[in-house]
Amino acid sequence: MGDSRSDNRIHAVAKAIISDRVATSFVLLLGLFIFGAIINPAFISFLQIMNILQASFFLGLIALGQAVVVISGKEGLDLSVGGMLTVGMFLGAAIVNGNDAYLIPAFIAVLAAGFVLGLVNGFGVSYLGIAPLIMTFAWYLVIMGIMLIVTKGRIIGESSPFLSLLGQGSIKFTIGGSVFQVPWVVPIWCVIIVAVSYVMRRTAIGATLYGLGANDRTAKLLGVKTKRFRMIVYGVSGALSALSGLFLLGFVNNPNMSMEAKAGYMVSSIIAVLIGGIEFNGGQGKYLGAVAGSIFLVTLTSILRTMQMDDGSRRMITAIVLLILLIVYTRKTE
Repeated sequence: MGDSRSDNRIHAVAKAIISDRVATSFVLLLGLFIFGAIINPAFISFLQIMNILQASFFLGLIALGQAVVVISGKEGLDLSVGGMLTVGMFLGAAIVNGNDAYLIPAFIAVLAAGFVLGLVNGFGVSYLGIAPLIMTFAWYLVIMGIMLIVTKGRIIGESSPFLSLLGQGSIKFTIGGSVFQVPWVVPIWCVIIVAVSYVMRRTAIGATLYGLGANDRTAKLLGVKTKRFRMIVYGVSGALSALSGLFLLGFVNNPNMSMEAKAGYMVSSIIAVLIGGIEFNGGQGKYLGAVAGSIFLVTLTSILRTMQMDDGSRRMITAIVLLILLIVYTRKTE
């Protein structure tokens, strides 16, 4: 009798985890870490975990904007995030150019530029009726073209000491004689996660976002200016991607990144959102799921590098794993 009750409890817990896609994301992430530890016990060291979180931060910011767009519904998707990232990196580098005195103006300019460029996406989608997939990808190509014309393919500017500290530096503390280091971007990300979760779940803005994604017509009947709100959503996505670019500048010191790497953030942000349980139907999902998805992708890449696989093999295995996960995650929860 006791064993039967215990089995029922285990079954109930398992069913609850499976039905909660955010919980499932974190369970999968835990399983990935355990696999990494089997490959190399040092993989779950405090230092390695912090390195993974540091690398996940940049993708996590972009995934936040992507999540907001997807939740807003109407098959929302932002394929221009790689372009916004590029703008954030180059504009930030050109403004600060090694001088901390211009760091605050750089943050303001990068956020403003990303927001305005994102509004163009939103205007095309909301007011001109262009499909998000087409509008955002076309705008990405336009932005990258403009950047190539402006920079002529040259590196313009560089990070500043404090920006590099934020991107690369760590907070050091000692416990029991052991020294631990937590990258600055980790507590920054934690604050963002808490703030965003509160706004999306506890405020009128969050309620409007979910309501808009769930039923556009009902939201309009309730007085929501749906077109304007959705346009602003794309602006927010652009601002967050550009901000990620500025932080990434602090991590790499100069805006010299390949087109492939920037496009990789676009694809990864979409996959992170889907792994996190945010459906393309809109009106559902939590940013915490996108956080788990971002960390999952970075962790998977780190494990494959630990296994010393060549680039082609890593890409193939990553694609296969992600395809399987996406098939599972995009199934309707019964």
